[in-house]
Amino acid sequence: MSGESPRIGWPTFHHAALAPRTAPVGSSAAPLPIIVDSDPGLDDALALALAVARPELNLLAVTSVGGNADVHHCTENALRLMHLYGADNVPVAEGAVGPLTGPLERATEVHGESGLGNTKLPVAPRKAESEGAVALMARLIAASPDPVALVPIGPLTNIALLIRSYPHLAPKIAHICLMGGSVGEGNSSASAEFNIYADPTSAEVVFASGLPITMIGLDVTHHAILDRSILTRLSALRGASAKVAAEVLQYSFERSAAWGQGEKMAIHDAVAVLHLAIPDLVGVARYHVTVDATSGPARGRTIGDANPYRLNRDGREANCDVGLTIDPVRFADLVVDAYEKLP
Repeated sequence: MSGESPRIGWPTFHHAALAPRTAPVGSSAAPLPIIVDSDPGLDDALALALAVARPELNLLAVTSVGGNADVHHCTENALRLMHLYGADNVPVAEGAVGPLTGPLERATEVHGESGLGNTKLPVAPRKAESEGAVALMARLIAASPDPVALVPIGPLTNIALLIRSYPHLAPKIAHICLMGGSVGEGNSSASAEFNIYADPTSAEVVFASGLPITMIGLDVTHHAILDRSILTRLSALRGASAKVAAEVLQYSFERSAAWGQGEKMAIHDAVAVLHLAIPDLVGVARYHVTVDATSGPARGRTIGDANPYRLNRDGREANCDVGLTIDPVRFADLVVDAYEKLP
């Protein structure tokens, strides 16, 4: 009846409560060893800057995977970004061209054919390691005195191959803090986020591995937004790295505006890196996550369930943290702070 308040019934989904994080966090006194597996990538460029600049992290290597662009472009971008950031000592190795199964997926409509929009970076003096991404990861993990955290911020092909090829290294993998997936809506499709959609078979391997996982998906990264105000802050910095970041973001803002989404960008991948450096930046909840690796309309969907009744009924337990909350103002400050430290 007109004028009456609508009836409030049961919610259509379970609201998971925030929980203590399970991911390790580094400190300046004891930096956390990490390997970033990336497909650079506009937001990957900022994520790699944070991996280099944050004193709480010890970046052992960067490995490339095909995703935002062709894998060869991604490898070259990684080499050049490490050079720009004064980190030529960090080895880079090339990984998988495409998914374990299914068609190649690229996001060049977002990132440009090169992966970095219109940005041209100086050639790096160092070449990619000849052993390849998975072999390099395995060697560094085996040699590390401390367990190593993996930070995949592209499709999960290399990580699945590592898990399958070197199962004995599982105890030396401290955590997998990945950017990908969504408990809610996707972006490549209504069901799936791009990194999972690009190789759902590999994602299925990773989530079923039993390794400790944090899923930094669209649920939280769509709140890690930078707008045009960041350009003024970055342009005021003296380093070449900050100038490149401003250029990359300008390209992103123009693309976003052309699609009617306003001049802003979610910096997805950077959140996964920062989660391992800042203990209280991201709020997480515990979920049981499975991946739809079929070829149907839900292909690539990360199906998250935190409902205690269903989990108990079906004999399942939560298998990962899922990022849900972040302070966007603090996030922007952390990005600027990183570029203040870089050349």
